[in-house]
Amino acid sequence: MPNGRMASTLLLLTTFFFLATGCSSRVETADQEAAKAVPDLSGIWEAPHVLNSVYARSGLSDLCGEGACEELLKRKPEELIVTVEEPQMLPWAEEIYKTTREVGGKDPNAPREDADPWFSACMPFSPTALTLSPFIAVELRQFPDVVLLFFGGTAGEGDHAVRRVYVDGRGHPPGVKPTWMGHSIGSYDGDTLVVDTIGLQGGRWIDWQGHPHTDALHLVERIRRVSQNSLEFEVTIDDPQAYKKPWTKKIVRQLATAGPRVWDATECEELLQMGTHYSAETRK
Repeated sequence: MPNGRMASTLLLLTTFFFLATGCSSRVETADQEAAKAVPDLSGIWEAPHVLNSVYARSGLSDLCGEGACEELLKRKPEELIVTVEEPQMLPWAEEIYKTTREVGGKDPNAPREDADPWFSACMPFSPTALTLSPFIAVELRQFPDVVLLFFGGTAGEGDHAVRRVYVDGRGHPPGVKPTWMGHSIGSYDGDTLVVDTIGLQGGRWIDWQGHPHTDALHLVERIRRVSQNSLEFEVTIDDPQAYKKPWTKKIVRQLATAGPRVWDATECEELLQMGTHYSAETRK
């Protein structure tokens, strides 16, 4: 009888061991599959104006590489920043937008500098002005709980700007107060990182063309790798206090080649010290 009880005990222990190791294996497999499902978006993604000069010298015609601009995005290489639909502005926003262009002329990328909140008041760029800028590079780094975006320009634009996108399943906190970068949460939808941002400080520009926004701004961004060397940022702007309906812009960036990058410029502070920013008096 004792031998029988011992045999039963050994059988139970053996069964438990195999069940436990089997469950552990299944959990590890699920974790590995989840990790594989996260698209690799990390890298330093160049500003388009840098690419224009580089590719012009080399005689290449497709800045996106591998035909991404022409075939996937249906855009020519020189059209890397795209307004998918023109915004329908409320009267006050349209008036401000027109004012910024009084001296800017026909060039859509040349609004009045003295109307730019960054140049005139040293206010930080909005998240979209950074992402959609033709002059600012983006370094994107992915971690299990957060995605970090660092910004820097060839002439100091960006001023140490950092965005944090939480991808750990949290939601927006209740009663979030406006900040320069707002509160961003994200999730992966196939090959795309979808970012939802609220709580943004108003009084700045959405883009370098001078479209204004308020603190009611809600952003939905979709970031995807359209080829090995190309990353697309698409943003839908929803600001009911400035626009009649949501509208969309996008930009395509090229993976940077190996080499040093300068991210420590503080041009805004330097311009203030030099007295080159416009004062409130000179803007009247």
